[in-house]
Amino acid sequence: MRFRNWITACLLLISAAAAAKNPPYPMGSIDELFPQLPQPVEHSYKIDDRKIHYWQIGDGPARILFLHGTPGGWKAWAHYMADPELQQRATMISVDRPGFGASDPGRVAPLMADQARLLVPLLDGPGAPTLLVGHSLGGPIGAELAMRYPERVRGAVLVAPSIDPNTEQPRWYNVAMTLWLVKLIAPNDFIWSNQEILPLVDELKKQTPRWAGLKMPITVVQGAKDELVDPRTAAYAEKVLPKPNGKVVVVPNLGHFVLWNRPDLVTQEIIDVLDRTTQP
Repeated sequence: MRFRNWITACLLLISAAAAAKNPPYPMGSIDELFPQLPQPVEHSYKIDDRKIHYWQIGDGPARILFLHGTPGGWKAWAHYMADPELQQRATMISVDRPGFGASDPGRVAPLMADQARLLVPLLDGPGAPTLLVGHSLGGPIGAELAMRYPERVRGAVLVAPSIDPNTEQPRWYNVAMTLWLVKLIAPNDFIWSNQEILPLVDELKKQTPRWAGLKMPITVVQGAKDELVDPRTAAYAEKVLPKPNGKVVVVPNLGHFVLWNRPDLVTQEIIDVLDRTTQP
């Protein structure tokens, strides 16, 4: 029976690997993603023995840092970086998180403290303090940055964020992906992603009591039909986000990819937090 389960897991992962070649966001060249000027410019920095790559665009008075989920890359936010209004409002940075894209692929940082330590240099620069925008696993990473460096964060918009320890237990396929036979056929991105997912519940439990210490505006956008992050995350956010600056937006009939299905809505929430945190 166990062998049959392995075979089933392998077949499902083969199907997932095929789907992964066509992610839900555009993966073209810079010219294809940004046919109109300006185009983002690649930068990098070294921290410890790591190199972190990020792309920057815009010259507005604020600062926005986009954090992708798992797996993923900076291009997940290309549509937002190409938005003319956001370009006028902020310097925008989209990063390849540690272990993905051009940031030392395969060298993931499964612990939230390590993610925050490696990404904190991006909070400083033109337009700081920084507005954090995170999707999926980028949500709790954004929260960790806000919890550790509150004076450098002006607010956050967390889209379908994996923040609720009660609903983020690893699924059967996360366990299956630790098996040698499954590892032989799983895409590298999936294996690296799994290394971030397995310790997630314990990491989220560490965050739970620390939400109360956040003072900056935080908006959570959650699809009511999310198949990857439990829609009950919205109720958890209502519970832990400090009042009166916490806000929860539930989007009916949409799932985990609400940021690509409704970029207009997410953009408006970003602008809302920018407006609420702009100094006179």
